[in-house]
Amino acid sequence: MRRTALITAVAVGAAFAAPGCRHKCCSSSAAAPRPYLPPPPSVTPGNGGLIPPPGVPVTPPPGGQLPPADLGAVPNSSFSPPPAGSPPAPRGPAPEILLPESPPNGGSSRSAAPPSVLGAPGRAPTVTQEPPVAPSAPTDSTAGLPGFVRVKDGMASGRKPALEGFDTLKRTGFKTLVYLHATGADVASIRNVSEKKGLSFTAIETTPERLPDAAAAFDRALADRSSLPVYVADDDGLRAGALWYVHFRTADQLSPEVARIRARGLGLTDETDEARAFWVAIQQHVGR
Repeated sequence: MRRTALITAVAVGAAFAAPGCRHKCCSSSAAAPRPYLPPPPSVTPGNGGLIPPPGVPVTPPPGGQLPPADLGAVPNSSFSPPPAGSPPAPRGPAPEILLPESPPNGGSSRSAAPPSVLGAPGRAPTVTQEPPVAPSAPTDSTAGLPGFVRVKDGMASGRKPALEGFDTLKRTGFKTLVYLHATGADVASIRNVSEKKGLSFTAIETTPERLPDAAAAFDRALADRSSLPVYVADDDGLRAGALWYVHFRTADQLSPEVARIRARGLGLTDETDEARAFWVAIQQHVGR
């Protein structure tokens, strides 16, 4: 009886041991639990993945520089890296900012300092100004000749020259000074200065009573081509304006209106008794 039970127990244990124990505590081949890993990113270009699209180099070239990658643009096939060992390209100085002296809003460009990166006042940009151009000295061809007016080619008119006016006449090429004066005027001093400066001098007494004679002498002085250029002068412009009016009417055949306008610019007026007397003499000599 005991032998039979022992045989039965061995048979049962062999039956269970043949296929092996399948409980998890007895299984030596069960895999250990693994941590969660996210799925790998997509490699399709243009979908925002981490893998660069085709054509973009992923390893540095021999020079150590990579071209800028633009995932949304066509790769630049014309890029060529610099040769190995070449120095970096030099960087020039930052361009200088030129500001106008007075900005359009009326403020001063020197006091406006741009803010720095951190918001604190920065250094104002350099304002470059060109040096002012010195004006050239004007050529004064009428110094000492008050009321100087060029009337015609080779003929000018004005007031009696000052001392420096004689030098101006000589320097600018005038040959003759015609002086129109009142009765009894002393013309010796002006004659002496003219002759010392090498100028020919002609004095013509000009009054309303002697207007026809004065006009004839005036025309002769202007008609002498060897005496040109000639400068006609008087004390206040009235005598010169009266004789120029007669000359415009008789020699130049101008109308009374045009002759009057031109003569007024040379000194003719009708505001004084002497001026009105000249107008009466003019009307009697040449008409209205």
